[in-house]
Amino acid sequence: MEALGWGDFAKNLKFAHLSMILGPDGTRLSKRHGATSVEEYQKQGYLPEAMVNYLSLLGWSTEDSQQLFKPDELKQKFSLERCGKSAAIFDPQKLLWMNGEYIRAMSKAELTRRCHPFLKEAGLTTAGKDASYIEACVGLEQEKVKLLTEIPKLVDFLIQDDFQFDPAAVDKVLKVPGAIGLLMEIAPRLKALTEFTAASTEKLCKDFAAEKGIKNGAVYHPVRVATSGRTQGPSLFHYLEVLGKEKCLRRIEKTCSTLAIH
Repeated sequence: MEALGWGDFAKNLKFAHLSMILGPDGTRLSKRHGATSVEEYQKQGYLPEAMVNYLSLLGWSTEDSQQLFKPDELKQKFSLERCGKSAAIFDPQKLLWMNGEYIRAMSKAELTRRCHPFLKEAGLTTAGKDASYIEACVGLEQEKVKLLTEIPKLVDFLIQDDFQFDPAAVDKVLKVPGAIGLLMEIAPRLKALTEFTAASTEKLCKDFAAEKGIKNGAVYHPVRVATSGRTQGPSLFHYLEVLGKEKCLRRIEKTCSTLAIH
C-alpha cells in the first residue's frame, strides 16, 4: 500500500483474518464439496440475502445464537470479539434450510419476480398471462420451496394447458375401472357451482363421495390427475380455485375424451 502511495491511509488500518472454512468432512472447502462461486449458487436458486446471512455465521455468532438476520441487524450486531478462532464448517443443508426460510418470508409478488428467470429458462412463458394469476400459482407452493429452481416443475401444469401426464399416475388412478365415469358425472356438478372456490369444490367432492358410498380419495385422486397430470402437487382444492372453473372443466373433458378413445 505504501508503494501505491497509500502509506498514510494504511497506518490507520487494522487487519483481521476470519477462521478457515472447512467442508462437512473436516477438510478444506473445495469444489468436491459443491459449488464454490456465488454465481453457481445463484444458478441453483439461492437468494443473495440468504447467502450473506449464512456466510456471516461462518466463524461468527451472536451471544444468543441468532440464525436469521435482516441486513441492518447484521451491521448492528457484528463484532470482532464474537469471531471464533477455530475452523468453521460449511453445512450445505443449513444453507438450504435458511434459503427456504427466506423464501417463505417473502411476499408472493417478490417471490414471483425472483423466480421469473427460472420460469423463462424452463420454457414457461408468462407473456400475455395475468400477473396476479402467475403470482397465485407460485404462491401455492411457497411453503414447500427451498430453491427458486424448484418452482418451475411445481407450477408448470398451472401455467401451461398442454402439460404432460405422468404415465404412472394415469395407470394408477385414471385407468381404474369407473374413474372416467366418475369424472364425467362430477363435471356437470362442478359446472353448476355458482362460486368456484376451494371450500365449495371440496364440499362438492366430499358430498359426491358420500352419495356414492366411496372414500374421498376415490374422488380427489381422479380429479387431481385429470386437472394436473400428476398425483402430487399443491392442495387440490386451492389449485382448482386458482385454475378457475373453465380451465378445470376443459381439462376434465379432455382427459375423459382422450382416455375413452384409448
